[in-house]
Amino acid sequence: MQRIIMNSDQEGGLSFVETDSLQPLPHQSLIKVTAFSLNRGEINIAQSPTSGGRSIGWDFVGVIENSAADGTGLKKGTRVVGWRPEMDAFAEYVIGEHQFIAPIPDAVSDVQAATLPVAGLTALAAVDQGNRLVGNSALVTGVTGGVGYFALQLAKLSGARTVAQVRRSEQATFASNIGADAVVVTEDGSGLEGEGPYHLVVDGVGGQLFSSLLSVTAKGGTLVSYGSSESHESTVNLYPALFGNGGQRRIYGLTLYSEIEKEPSSAALTRLLNLVERDLLKLPETITSDWSETPHLAEDLLARKFTGKAVLTL
Repeated sequence: MQRIIMNSDQEGGLSFVETDSLQPLPHQSLIKVTAFSLNRGEINIAQSPTSGGRSIGWDFVGVIENSAADGTGLKKGTRVVGWRPEMDAFAEYVIGEHQFIAPIPDAVSDVQAATLPVAGLTALAAVDQGNRLVGNSALVTGVTGGVGYFALQLAKLSGARTVAQVRRSEQATFASNIGADAVVVTEDGSGLEGEGPYHLVVDGVGGQLFSSLLSVTAKGGTLVSYGSSESHESTVNLYPALFGNGGQRRIYGLTLYSEIEKEPSSAALTRLLNLVERDLLKLPETITSDWSETPHLAEDLLARKFTGKAVLTL
């Protein structure tokens, strides 16, 4: 079978190789991949010279070719979407771990489903950390990225008044179109207090913005950090950022790898798919191409030459 591996010397940090066929354990299924989508995080990892030779890929869609030998899980022929914590989804076949896959409703296409796993699951886990969202405000940064795109919509579906932080004025219309009730254009967080405080803040930017986000989090509210695209370092003035205005703020560090301990990805993906099927959750615009174009689209993703998701089909 063919798979894509990390190779920093090649375009997009990726190359194709031939590998041995997969041999599932009795509780695992074998899935023939029909599509997968790219995430900036995994492509960034591929740029490192120390990552050479490693497999890559979280998100995938496929059809169960062989069901689990022990009789558990989904049946042969079931169309499924899922993710691979082992990062080996960019391949002709993947192993199916039942807690990481979900059946796709007939009304949802492979390309649509492929946009969901890591971005959608992270957003859902982040919004699930909110409390008393109905009628209160939620702030989401990075709404032009996958997680922020879904998180803003999910917060609105949860009854929150949604506020989007964007860095450039030309991004404001995009944020409004996906449901933002208000948009604040800022890089350092100035102006966010005018729309706050926020019972939930979902952030993937970090850096200098983080302290400002914490200071506008409401008493009893939660700041969820799932990444730090700007910088891993932030200077926080504990007062007023943490203790001001009554304190009681909570910082929640979110990684999808541990969220499985709270809810199987199979159940969370089913929740998202139900929203898509009912036309309640918008999906990002997609660029769709044959998987032979993966290295080229990975390069374009890093260069920010397109918005939305790149979906590769097999």
